[in-house]
Amino acid sequence: MGEKKEKVKTKASKEAMRWADDESLGPLERKPTEAGNDFDVRMQDEPDGMLAAEKIAKVLKQTGFCLVQANAPLQLVSTAFEEAESLWEDGEFKAPLRVHDDRSLLEAQLWSHALQDVEKSVWIRDGESKAIQLKNALKLLGRNMGDFCAGLGPLLEKELGVTFDRLGQPLLTCYTGDRQHQVHIDNPHNEEGTLPDNGMRLSCTYYINPHWDPDEGEQGGLDIFITDPSSAPSSASSARKCPRVRVAPHGDTLVLHLSERIAHRVVPTSGKERWYALQLWGLHGESMQQMSRKLLAMRQPAKEDSDDD
Repeated sequence: MGEKKEKVKTKASKEAMRWADDESLGPLERKPTEAGNDFDVRMQDEPDGMLAAEKIAKVLKQTGFCLVQANAPLQLVSTAFEEAESLWEDGEFKAPLRVHDDRSLLEAQLWSHALQDVEKSVWIRDGESKAIQLKNALKLLGRNMGDFCAGLGPLLEKELGVTFDRLGQPLLTCYTGDRQHQVHIDNPHNEEGTLPDNGMRLSCTYYINPHWDPDEGEQGGLDIFITDPSSAPSSASSARKCPRVRVAPHGDTLVLHLSERIAHRVVPTSGKERWYALQLWGLHGESMQQMSRKLLAMRQPAKEDSDDD
């Protein structure tokens, strides 16, 4: 008999996890220092990769999130940043979800919560423009993220009962301008079925800004709200008022969190400075298929009513 798994509870709030930023937020319990982010794991200090992965899994079990210094070469991170700037200047950044047929509409509905505040982005995948295909540093970092997250999969299943069997495509995001961002959960499904399960299990964000300076603050970084990692927050106000961990968008920072349980928000931005991150999700395939079927079923009666008119 194997070790008994601790299943993540499926109870979730009945309200959609998207809230305006007009209430006071909880206090900052952890934040960056002059030396950078307050990491849980520094890969350069971990000679055994498997033991490091086990340490990360334990942190995710205890808190629902983990801050990792990934130890990518500085030249690689700097080149990725330069490639991102080039894509921006070439006008490649667009809204991540573009609807042009029934399939793309379903995908937009599927990913709407996780990407609700992403205005400017580029999918790093085959089949995109030639300019994107030539960005080798971004492609390499995206593959490395995928490999790293895939390696955590068996440990998360063992330690938390969290299962994913596929990975999404890397998404390069940019946060800039005078913007407030919403507190949300990437996969806020509930037992009532009013918010279907979009399949997201592990959310991964990797920052590629080597020029970050502590004096600039943490614009474009993350606020992670410290709540019980075994279930979603009970209400909007309870999550917003919980203590926070502030993450700066410093290059080589990898943030992992449980997609179904951890409330977070992008730190508000102002001015013209651009802050880039690669994002990727560990996905449960069957849950995604079930959600697609539910969305199709929900659309069918509406389509029939429209045809009758």
